[in-house]
Amino acid sequence: MTVADAYREIVLAHARAPHHLGRLAHASVRAEGLNALCGDRLAIDLLIRDDTIVDFGFEAEASALTLAATSVMGDLILDRSLDEVRRLGESALEQMTAATPGLDPALGDFRHFESIRGYPNRIKTVTLPWATLLGALAGRERTSTDIDPRGAPPPERSRKP
Repeated sequence: MTVADAYREIVLAHARAPHHLGRLAHASVRAEGLNALCGDRLAIDLLIRDDTIVDFGFEAEASALTLAATSVMGDLILDRSLDEVRRLGESALEQMTAATPGLDPALGDFRHFESIRGYPNRIKTVTLPWATLLGALAGRERTSTDIDPRGAPPPERSRKP
């Protein structure tokens, strides 16, 4: 199986039947991610006990890529310490944004998303869940990948009087 075949298979499987879909009733942390360029909106919930992510849930109005990336991310972060999750998140963002990335084996199926690196808008879509997660762990309630694929607070909208 080629890298492109593996990527296609993973994206289709996770987009058709995303793991962890649904909000958590008693989340420790909630955050929203936005990629306005693509129209993707993502809400994530984390249940944290003893510095470990013990449950993860999400809702999304998003592309198949965002659904798949979020589903894969959820599989990877469960039952890991917050430090491990931060390292995974940084590794995932590095994989998608660095000029010469390394493929971290700890990223499991997410490594197959590397094949979209030539498409800047898709990169922002695939990094949205990770940027939202890292933003949430840093105390940010909203994160956007519109300006920076690694995530930033969403731009303030000007309000007309």
